Amino acid sequence: MSLEHIDEALTLFRRFLKDKDLKVTRQREILVRRIFEREEHFSAESLEDRVKGDGISKATIYRTLQLLVECGLVEEVALKDDRRVYEHTYGHDPHDHIVCVDCSKVFEFEGSVVAELQDRVAQTLGFTPVGHMLRIEARCEQLRKTGKCERKEIKII
Repeated sequence: MSLEHIDEALTLFRRFLKDKDLKVTRQREILVRRIFEREEHFSAESLEDRVKGDGISKATIYRTLQLLVECGLVEEVALKDDRRVYEHTYGHDPHDHIVCVDCSKVFEFEGSVVAELQDRVAQTLGFTPVGHMLRIEARCEQLRKTGKCERKEIKII
């Protein structure tokens, strides 16, 4: 992610915080930079590991993640057992997720069929779609057949 893109995300987040009468803090800005410097799904715990030494509490991490979700810069993906992973979405095309129920790896995919179905269902029910969130839970065929899975989290476009 380019520095310019990170700065744009920071500008949007600052404006969001100001509109909510919340403070723009050094800790929140560090978190935004750490989140946007990588293209990957991450947990709150892995983010906490990445900001060790920056003086950021676990509570600040969780509160800031929720603010970033509310702001629309970050998306939360629910996994099994109430676990969550996050990804930054600013500047990215809409996509959906498939989650392996065996290893909890998250895979991204884009598909016009999903968007078409969203539009058709919404129209049939008298709505105008503004977005959707799809998470498919599945078992890995490779793991079932061979007993191990060597997949990496990937984007399938």
